[in-house]
Amino acid sequence: MPATDADPDTGRRTSRTVRIGLVLFVLGLVFIAIDVLPFFVDDHNRPLWLNLLCLLAPIGGAMAVGSALRAGREEQREAVRRAAAQRPLAD
Repeated sequence: MPATDADPDTGRRTSRTVRIGLVLFVLGLVFIAIDVLPFFVDDHNRPLWLNLLCLLAPIGGAMAVGSALRAGREEQREAVRRAAAQRPLAD
């Protein structure tokens, strides 16, 4: 079961893996900007480590989306279980 924290404003739960994924995505976007912007001033030789850090964006995006989908399905299953438990038995 993923660790979740309740948002005090909305009462919704947020998975930590979603937050981590979003942080990795934003970091990847920053590294993409750092990697791409020098091309506009004719500096085409970027280090390999910088190019590899650009992969944080798709990794983080996939992690955030996958974790959000998994959390949503889990909430849906819990809601179905609660609804089934409240429904009276038909004779």
